[in-house]
Amino acid sequence: MRLTSTGGVQASASLSELLEMESPTPERLSERFELSRLGSQAVLAERELPWRRALRGESFNDEEVWYDRPTGRSLLLLVRCRASAGEALLAFENVADQPFAIRLADLVASVGTALPSADEPSALAHGLLDEVAVAVRADAVFLVVTEGCERLRLVASVGLPEAFARDCNLNLAASVMALAVETGDIQEVARIEDLPEGAFRGTLRLLDLGLRAVFAFPLSAGGERVGVLGLARRKPGKLSRIERRLLRGVAGACALGLRQARLRDAERREARRLRLLRDVAMDIEAAMPLHALLRRLVEQACELTRARYGALGVLDAEGTGLSDFIYVGVAEKVAGDIGRLPEGRGLLGALIHDPRPCRVANIHADPRSGGFPAHHPAMTSFLGVPLLIGQKVFGNFYLCDKDGGAEFAEEDERLVRLFAAQSALAIAYAQQVERTQEAHRETDRLRSEFAAVIAHDLRNPVAAMTLLLDALLAKREDGSVLVSVQQLQCLRRIGSRISRMSQDLLDVSRIELGRLSLERQSVSLEEATRALLTEIEPTLGQHPVTLDVEGRVPEVFVDPARLSQILTNLLDNAAKYSGAGSPIRVTLRPESGGAALTVEDRGPGIAAADLGRLFDRFFQAPRAREKNTGLGLGLYIVKGLMEAHGGSIAVESPPGQGSTFRLWFPAAQPAEAA
Repeated sequence: MRLTSTGGVQASASLSELLEMESPTPERLSERFELSRLGSQAVLAERELPWRRALRGESFNDEEVWYDRPTGRSLLLLVRCRASAGEALLAFENVADQPFAIRLADLVASVGTALPSADEPSALAHGLLDEVAVAVRADAVFLVVTEGCERLRLVASVGLPEAFARDCNLNLAASVMALAVETGDIQEVARIEDLPEGAFRGTLRLLDLGLRAVFAFPLSAGGERVGVLGLARRKPGKLSRIERRLLRGVAGACALGLRQARLRDAERREARRLRLLRDVAMDIEAAMPLHALLRRLVEQACELTRARYGALGVLDAEGTGLSDFIYVGVAEKVAGDIGRLPEGRGLLGALIHDPRPCRVANIHADPRSGGFPAHHPAMTSFLGVPLLIGQKVFGNFYLCDKDGGAEFAEEDERLVRLFAAQSALAIAYAQQVERTQEAHRETDRLRSEFAAVIAHDLRNPVAAMTLLLDALLAKREDGSVLVSVQQLQCLRRIGSRISRMSQDLLDVSRIELGRLSLERQSVSLEEATRALLTEIEPTLGQHPVTLDVEGRVPEVFVDPARLSQILTNLLDNAAKYSGAGSPIRVTLRPESGGAALTVEDRGPGIAAADLGRLFDRFFQAPRAREKNTGLGLGLYIVKGLMEAHGGSIAVESPPGQGSTFRLWFPAAQPAEAA
């Protein structure tokens, strides 16, 4: 826009297109737009408007937010003014998409910080939604979670009146939110009023708030659809490519947060169930270890039947012998003199092979008895009762020598059978406690490991980005900063690195939970490999890449996107850890009813001590740690993806002779190929 001191105004066609108005003049712009400087909520006074300053002969570079009163649209503009005698030139540039890498880093970091401590979905969401609304200039943002098979629940929102949000839950089933959960696809509605009335009455209600466009991003973690991130705008229209990418990244991080909150909630419910079981089962100490509990049960069985000796023989995994033998009544010195514990023969073995209650008046007279070893105390009467947990025999109670020399009666057998049923509850509880404690320890370990990765590795690129921004801000003049293309490219690279790290963490979560989602189809491995090499070879530096095909390679049944992820990771590694200009060779051949693919480099190889851990989660060889380029998840993810496809991966690395990664894919079957 060119302004003259005589009142002349000349606006370009590109400015009219940017502002979506014909013949923009200072007066028309003042009537239509509210202006504020970026980072400030204060509306600029008339004298501070850029065209007024321009006519006063000022030169400036300002980032301003322009709010379009009629449409509700917000623009982030860089306004430059060059003034000279008698005229001024105003230039307007839409810079809304430039801070994408910064916003993505901030949002992912916010969610990553919340993951270890998130107890409820709403606690995770309240701070996040405000940031999302600002980042993508949305008038309303909301978080919906799945409950059960069909129910959806709104847990947090920004820009929705409280009463509207409260009633929203009644209509979520008839909304694009439900469609996003059902299909797993992003739902983008540029004009809400175009939706059919019957199917989307829940979404059409947004029109009552003046909202005209709505977007729903499904949240998936570990193969489970846990909710939807939704946003709405007053102005109809679609999301920009950058906004869609930003929201995909935020949705992925938010899904992890919801998954974490659900796991913690499940832990609490399980703990409550176990406490209830403890209270109603028996008067047994909650924290008693399983072995101590078994001894306590034997003591109680002896008290119940007034038996002098008692034992509980725990069956082995096959159910044909004893894996443990807990006894009472025999002194430790005597047990030491006897030697090894029973293996489950004689009367003990008879009960193992025929798990029914057994009463014997005289052990020595029973033909099934195998006698006693040396130093064993004399025993006469015997009562054996199996202990079942569910339908499986856990072990057998063995009781000997009823007080007073009498044989065990039918009542004794009935009491011990009842006691065995009660004991099964106590043992099942103790086993569950041990499993839960072990699971908690593993969860705590993974949580600590995850938090450490977030705190260390993901913080590094964010810190680098912050340092670069601080350096830029330190050179500001008159409230403006001159940013070079090289610096913007650096910020973009950092943002891409953060995005890759976030995706790697998501893939690790899916692999560990066994919930990798694969969209498999019959694929020509040769064609897919050639296409990928053509695509990524320019990114491999000066490394020449050759593809050798030996024989007729069968088609494989794979997810094409995951296949690309596998090969890209291996080729990037080969280039990264090989000397400049060294070749990379890819070979395809038929093998063992499938297809083999090898990636060979001429790097220094991998130390023998590191080969065994190369595919472990978060493991990085010393050379990789020196380069500090990732989280140590690439090969772990590759191995998980290969196994999910029913394939395999192995590595050979003779010292000083480079590394060879060998992949094998099963061939596509005729039905799959069809």
